[in-house]
Amino acid sequence: MNNANKIIISTICGITSIVSSVFAQETENKADSKNWQDNESLLISPVIEKYTPDSGFSPVASWTGEFWSNLSGGNKTGSEWDSLITLGFEQDISKLAKNDGLGSIGMTAFWYTQSADIMARIGSAGHAASNIFSGEMVRVFEIYYKNEFETKNGTFGFRVGQLAADEDFMGMDYSDLFLNANLGAIPTNAGMELYGSNGSWAFSQYALATLGATLYWNNDNFDAIVGIYNGDAGRDVSSNHGFDYDIKNVAVWYQLGYNYQLFGLGGRAQFGGNYHSGEFENKYTGEAERGFYSFYFGLQQDFIADKEDNVILGGFVRMAYTPEEKISGCDKYIDCGINWFGPLPSRDDDVLGLAFSGMRLGEDNYHYDNLVELTYRAQITKAIAIQPTFQTYLNAKDEDTCKTKVAYVFGVRAEINF
Repeated sequence: MNNANKIIISTICGITSIVSSVFAQETENKADSKNWQDNESLLISPVIEKYTPDSGFSPVASWTGEFWSNLSGGNKTGSEWDSLITLGFEQDISKLAKNDGLGSIGMTAFWYTQSADIMARIGSAGHAASNIFSGEMVRVFEIYYKNEFETKNGTFGFRVGQLAADEDFMGMDYSDLFLNANLGAIPTNAGMELYGSNGSWAFSQYALATLGATLYWNNDNFDAIVGIYNGDAGRDVSSNHGFDYDIKNVAVWYQLGYNYQLFGLGGRAQFGGNYHSGEFENKYTGEAERGFYSFYFGLQQDFIADKEDNVILGGFVRMAYTPEEKISGCDKYIDCGINWFGPLPSRDDDVLGLAFSGMRLGEDNYHYDNLVELTYRAQITKAIAIQPTFQTYLNAKDEDTCKTKVAYVFGVRAEINF
């Protein structure tokens, strides 16, 4: 085991020791419930609340660390680690200027590094184990201005600046629990590279943002949003610090949503899609094809709630399709999952989740890439969380033999909001 792996394992073990101490002292500290464990962040929020409570300034500083190990199968066994530091802020201009209706400005930036690519060990063609994986980077992500207005016909709002589409489209609350990247941004809709661009992304998403604007509306249980973006988000390379993209083509996203009650239990249905005006490579001929479009549908439903309407068990399903299979390489996608909230006594903020993700890949012949993820998010305090995960890659391949070898992957994530 190399020194880097020893360091990350020692770090996680240290955090685990702290977690155990917190669990042991939790009951003893009930009387002193208003303490550091109740803060949304370890350092920043207490300082803001004490010295500038009405400034409207909301800084963000967080660290996410992960350790991954391919235990068996796939391409080759072994372990890797990765780390993401996020810095940013949002400033409510109205509170700063003491004048209503002025909106807010915000910005986020990342520093990501890893020991090596764990996916090279796993051998999956279509699933990334983590939704924070990217190229090694120090990068500005989103920079935006936003505002919203109340009218008799509902609330209208907008964001404009350097934006990522997956911040506003495709996602559902219950699918966000899982670490695998496909349970966030849907590959059928967003996993595209521009023709002849040497890797430039067509659609903005983590970890690349581009110029864009969104307009949204909600009224009671209905909501709608449309986004127009620059059609080039740049390349995910270390030399790109957030602004290395060309101004060309147009990408359009749209989404309609409806929140409902079924037998007294909450649910949500949403439908959306996108269009891109640029050129893409035909996977069969290698020639350029202009234009791409796709669709997605999502459904989220609560199954069990307690007497106070706190959700105990809920689930989701998302489906996506594009008729542009010769361009996309992934023409059909589905995921579904179950979330169990507060599965252990006195651990009301913890969540246990089980999900399936499946996609059909093209290029010469159809084949499938499927995954099952079991995860448990332990909310140690409001600012600290530990999340182990076990992912089974049903169609992973050994590069030497080109044969399918189911990969069994263990991972653990630590999150700290400073």
